[in-house]
Amino acid sequence: MTMDSIRPLDNFPVIRTFDVEEAREGLARIYVKPTLASPVSDGGVRAVLNECRLRNVRLVYSRFGVPIDFEFPPANYFVQMLPVRGTGALFSQHSTLPLFAGGSATISPDSGFRVHYGADYEMLVLKIDKQALTDKLVAMTGAVVDEPLQVEPIFDGTRPEAKVLQQYLPVLVDTLSAAVAPLPPWWEMQTEQLLMTMFLHAHRHNYSHLMQDDAVEAALWQIRRVEEYIEAYWDRPVTLEQLADIVGVNAFSLFRSFRKFRGYSPLEYAAQVRAKHGAGW
Repeated sequence: MTMDSIRPLDNFPVIRTFDVEEAREGLARIYVKPTLASPVSDGGVRAVLNECRLRNVRLVYSRFGVPIDFEFPPANYFVQMLPVRGTGALFSQHSTLPLFAGGSATISPDSGFRVHYGADYEMLVLKIDKQALTDKLVAMTGAVVDEPLQVEPIFDGTRPEAKVLQQYLPVLVDTLSAAVAPLPPWWEMQTEQLLMTMFLHAHRHNYSHLMQDDAVEAALWQIRRVEEYIEAYWDRPVTLEQLADIVGVNAFSLFRSFRKFRGYSPLEYAAQVRAKHGAGW
C-alpha cells in the first residue's frame, strides 16, 4: 500500500458508511459543525475515516465522496494536512490556503480553522501533541521556550528537510497499514520521537534559528560510537537524546550529522539494525 492507495490505515477504522445521515452523525462526534452535502449521483456518500492513535501522534486518512465542510475548534495539537487526491481549501483567521495533491498546510495549536473538501478529495492528516513537540524542541536544542511554538502554515516541500519528512510518511503509513494492534510500546515511542524530530526540521517556525546549518557537527567518531551502541543494544528502546548524551553532543547536532554523513537518522539506523535481527517491530 502506498500513499495514493485507495484506503491507507484501513485497519484502524472509525467511520464506514454510504448513508448521508449516518455520516453526519459519525462526523459530528469528531468535528464541530460538519456540513455534508446530499448525494449528487448514484453511489452517494462514500465516507471513510481511519485513525491510528499513538501516544502523542495521530495519523488520519479520510474521504467522503461528496463536498463537505468542517469547523475545527482550537486544540492542543499541530495539524498538518497532506492531500492525496482532489482539491479543497483551508480558512484560518489570517489566511486562506488551497489544498491539493502534492501540497500541504499546517495549523498551530490554539488556532481554530475551517476547511472545505471537494467531492473527490482524499487526505492524510498528521497530528502532534503541542506539549510533546515543545518538549522535543527543548530536548534537542536546550532552548528556553518562553513563547509558544508556532509553525508557518505554508509547508515548503522543496526544502531538503521537508523532503525527508515527505519520504518517511509513506513508509510509516505502509507500516501501520500492515500492522496488527496493539503496537509495541517501544516502537510507538521511537516512531513518535523520529516523527517529531523530522517535523521540527521540516517546518519553518519561530525557533528555526536554533536549528540552522551553522550548528556544531558531531564528529565521525561520535557517529560511529552511536552506531556501535545501537548495534550492541539493538533490542532496547532508545531516544535521540539518550544517544546524544552517550557521545556528548546535543541531539540536534547528532541528528543533522547522521543525515549528512550517513543519509539517515540515528533512529532510522536503529530500525535497520532491528530488521537485520528479524525484529522489525
